[in-house]
Amino acid sequence: MNDRAKGCFKGGCIGCLAVTGLSVGMILLVGAVQISTDWGDPTPEKRNLERPLPEVPGAPDGQEQPPITLGPLPERPERRGDVAGGRLELDLQMGEFFIVPGPPGEPIRVQADYDSNAFELRENFEQHDDGGWIYKVRFASRGGFLGMMMRGGVQGGDNRVTITVPRGHPLDVVGTIGMGESEIDLGGLWVREVDLEVGMGDHFLEFRQPTPYPVDSFRVEGSMGNLELRGLGRASPKTVTVEHSMGEVFVDLEGDWRTDGEIAVDFGMGRCRLWLPENARIRVDRASVSMGDRRLDLGDDAQLPAEAPTLALKLSGSMGELDVRR
Repeated sequence: MNDRAKGCFKGGCIGCLAVTGLSVGMILLVGAVQISTDWGDPTPEKRNLERPLPEVPGAPDGQEQPPITLGPLPERPERRGDVAGGRLELDLQMGEFFIVPGPPGEPIRVQADYDSNAFELRENFEQHDDGGWIYKVRFASRGGFLGMMMRGGVQGGDNRVTITVPRGHPLDVVGTIGMGESEIDLGGLWVREVDLEVGMGDHFLEFRQPTPYPVDSFRVEGSMGNLELRGLGRASPKTVTVEHSMGEVFVDLEGDWRTDGEIAVDFGMGRCRLWLPENARIRVDRASVSMGDRRLDLGDDAQLPAEAPTLALKLSGSMGELDVRR
């Protein structure tokens, strides 16, 4: 009896698997037919979205070039104290993406030019009782990976999305920028944290102007392609973490640093260039490449004043070239 029951159980499992496989296949076939029917010729669309942001008491005046103070740092409201800040959450895939600073007192704006048959733009705004807020922007292929394959693969070259963020709001910038290209300028914004993952393509992030206060933390993780980060000294992050799997990564630390910082850069295969600032002392805790070349030109710190900040470097690579110079 027990042996017969086990045999039936095995046969029943095979039958269940067959039925399940057939059902899944039918669902995929119906979905494919639906996709191919719904998505025809490209449909160009332009969208302009605006979201007013809550006022921030005691915010910086948002002038074009906030003053740099190399002495004691100006006092600022606590992160979760007097001012509850905002959070810009990004989920951007396949296109050209731009983030730029805007005038204080203006709404946050999203301008998009894209094929609405193949891609969709979504946004969501949440405001909390304490004045904090979260603004989510998502741009991706309709139907996900299956929809993209049914349309013949990646076709996001004509998509363009620009996000304009007004000055004067404490802000975290987090999320994912997938396959494509991006140009991000966070100069002059009251940025507290940057935490981004970028996919295959060319990605450029900079601080063209100083931030009102030093950034708490700055992290960017890249996958394949070119990753370029410029003017980090103008933001003076307390911690910088950069990881890049394959391609070229350029980290420019130039700018007037206002506080000590820890700089960690790790790259897999490719070339890593690190440009050092003039006004900070440099301490190298680690600088290694498993297979490849290493060049360190740290310059001379002897002429710097006693109050000059110190940057601690932790640099490592698997295969390629590490080039550090002042």
